[in-house]
Amino acid sequence: MPQSTGSTTKEREKEQAEAFSAMYSNQAGVNFGKGLADPFVSVLALDLGATAPQLGWLNAFTNLFPAVMQVPWGKLSDFFGRRVPFLVFGGVISFLMYFFMVGSADAWQLIFLVSVQLAVGSMMIPTWYALVGDRTTPGTRGYIMSRFFVVSSFASIIATLIGGAIASNFEDSSVLAKYSIPFFMAGISGILGSIMIYRVKEEKRRLHASPKRIFTFGLKSFIFTSDLRENRYFRNLVILNATFNFLMSIIWPILYITYVDVLGATLWEIAVMTVISTGSTIFFQLKVGRLLDLIGPMPQILISRFAFISVPIVYALATAVWHIYVINAALGFASAMANVAFFKYILDVAPEEKKAEYFAVYNTILGLATFVGCVIGGYLAAFFINRINIDGDLTANDLVIALGAVYAISAFGRAASSIWFLKLKDPVKYPETLMSVSRKTLKRWKESLLSPF
Repeated sequence: MPQSTGSTTKEREKEQAEAFSAMYSNQAGVNFGKGLADPFVSVLALDLGATAPQLGWLNAFTNLFPAVMQVPWGKLSDFFGRRVPFLVFGGVISFLMYFFMVGSADAWQLIFLVSVQLAVGSMMIPTWYALVGDRTTPGTRGYIMSRFFVVSSFASIIATLIGGAIASNFEDSSVLAKYSIPFFMAGISGILGSIMIYRVKEEKRRLHASPKRIFTFGLKSFIFTSDLRENRYFRNLVILNATFNFLMSIIWPILYITYVDVLGATLWEIAVMTVISTGSTIFFQLKVGRLLDLIGPMPQILISRFAFISVPIVYALATAVWHIYVINAALGFASAMANVAFFKYILDVAPEEKKAEYFAVYNTILGLATFVGCVIGGYLAAFFINRINIDGDLTANDLVIALGAVYAISAFGRAASSIWFLKLKDPVKYPETLMSVSRKTLKRWKESLLSPF
């Protein structure tokens, strides 16, 4: 019996190691692909003649299409008890879209292809989070999620530098010549990374469902209000963060207008902006992941919300590309916290059998909020530009003032909604508080400084 138990334990450890290896490979391949292309999609839209409202619709559909499909995908994953098939199929089909984007005739065609990509790829989001939940314990999730984020972010950084370097060599060439190599590489990398997740072995569950039950399930897949009614912690989180994300997203359509038309950034400089932001986040990610397991998500949620008030202020006042470099580097700490804190909070409040569904509901409502925010932001920018550009001679200063009005609205809104987050509570009690950890850390530093003496 002991030998049998030991053998079983070793088999389980081997299987778990194989699963994590596949998950790391998946995140590396998928995010390497995204890093090659995603930072340049909005620049591609500008090269195709996109206006501020069209950039608003591009960002809006980017958030809407994966959002509206996450509830049925999440519920379907929970219903079948499987994650891997959704991750493989969604990844392969969505990354195929990069092959077609470089052939877009105009901005609307590109918007359509991006929408299709994200509508199909949305099945990967709740199922990935659920797979991480399936393979981890409550005491290790923050740390392990941070490690996954570091791997995926590092892959994305390398890819963005490669993509920026390749595209910058064709800065004055045609759209096809400028973007074809990084976008084709992105498609190949993402498809290979998606296939790698097949190495994760999942327990096969026998379904005991009649056709009537499956049909009823399908009709209810788009109904998610019950999750909000039954869980006030989850409801409060969704309302608060949806409001904050709405106010964040109204500036998203004009970010690349600021980069290209105000600051005159090149594709390489845009790649560097992305790399600095991601690199700074990676630097802090493992540290905040360990801290998260000690103090819980609430302190980190609050810090991240208040920190992001600074973004529209800096963008409104920026006069050089390096100003964007600085804000991206400085916000790495807050971004690292946000990446894992909201994930941890949802796992804390979600019933075990509805993890994927809760993530799907959360992402759906945030996606709807940012959809509205992006559309409004694009038309707000157009409105202010038209009001200033009465004589048809838009100067650089006029553009700065028009965009600055949108940035100001976002800044004031973020500040007001951040205060609202102080009412959010975590139902789970953690062993430490932020203050106690801070005191212990300061004490260790003090002892280490005084020890030589």
